[in-house]
Amino acid sequence: MIQVSGPDTLRIVNTVFKGKKLKDLRNAESKRIYYGDICLNGTAIDEVIVNILGEQDSFTGEDLVEVNCHGGIQAVKKTLECIVAAGAKEVHWKELANRSLTNNKIDLIQAEALLEIPKATTRLCAKVLLDQYNGALSSIVNKIIKEIEKCDNTGKQLNHINNQLREIVRTAVFGCTITSPQKLIITGKPNAGKSTLINELLKEDRSITHKEPGTTRDAVDELISFDGIPFTIIDTAGIRETDHEVERLGVLESKKQLRAADKIIIVFDNSKSVEREDKELIEFIEKLDLHKTDNSHKVSIFPVINKADLPCKLNLSSLIGDTFEPICQISALNGDGISTLEENLISEFKEFIKYTPERPIIFTERQKEYISRALLFSEKCIQPAEETKNDSNLLNDTKQNLLNCIVGS
Repeated sequence: MIQVSGPDTLRIVNTVFKGKKLKDLRNAESKRIYYGDICLNGTAIDEVIVNILGEQDSFTGEDLVEVNCHGGIQAVKKTLECIVAAGAKEVHWKELANRSLTNNKIDLIQAEALLEIPKATTRLCAKVLLDQYNGALSSIVNKIIKEIEKCDNTGKQLNHINNQLREIVRTAVFGCTITSPQKLIITGKPNAGKSTLINELLKEDRSITHKEPGTTRDAVDELISFDGIPFTIIDTAGIRETDHEVERLGVLESKKQLRAADKIIIVFDNSKSVEREDKELIEFIEKLDLHKTDNSHKVSIFPVINKADLPCKLNLSSLIGDTFEPICQISALNGDGISTLEENLISEFKEFIKYTPERPIIFTERQKEYISRALLFSEKCIQPAEETKNDSNLLNDTKQNLLNCIVGS
């Protein structure tokens, strides 16, 4: 489909469109489709159907013509060349999305959803974003703004506003995860079975596996999802002291990836007792700042005992005690215990996986920042009077941050 938007749209498309019945598109009705040919110098380039939308009906707020071409890139390219030659300017589709925002057809939250929808990595992500584009989050924010404008500073009203904001802010971890997948790092000593595990999770042979330690030297990343929750899963080189230059660079890259992780799977070898490399890895992870910079999201650690089908020689409690829980026993080679590990990885999103249609969800850091600020001011409103400034000023601050979320600052 080629979309043409702007005040001169009907004249431009009419120059190259020869309708089977309607001879002049400038006389076309809005929300009607017409059948005909796109022609160049009197020769038909493609047989098309055009959909006419007047400025009152289009998503851009301008006259819009959608030219539905035949499948295949050549027909679309030739049709586009004809329309550009007739006076249109070729632009990226994001510019049309911006027209919607400029012409007040959508607000900033909806515009952000529109830009994210084509990048949706799972069906769950697409469902959530389509709902936000259709106004799920915007509607509740506008509703709270109206409640603030009518608020008489009574405890019941203030608590209701505060509870609504708290409920919305709670969705941010889920919403931001589906638009910016968390980094899931798989680490462990060499030959513990990291690459075998990632191949089992991906259900394909993506990583090189070999009985020789140190096979993985570069960080290998793939997009993966569990019940609609996407992750960027990264297989790293084992962490250990080495004189091999290439392997040493791999270890440095592993440490860099661990510092940027959202979730870390530590793979231990059940068939071997605790070794120096295990201790060095745990010491390194314990020194990491396991809270993100905004202090709102804790990095999760998932100890995994691999090769559980082999005789046990590992005493993990002597190494980690109860520092990291729960511990999952698996056989990456046989696939045993993998489903339990997957459930553990997405346990924090359990309530969102059974997604309720039209639920308001925060899905960008910008939205999270403004609505979190609004929550902060609303919480101050319900504190004892001697601990706060004037309630009306706090409510105005709450309202302003919500407005900034919808229309921008």
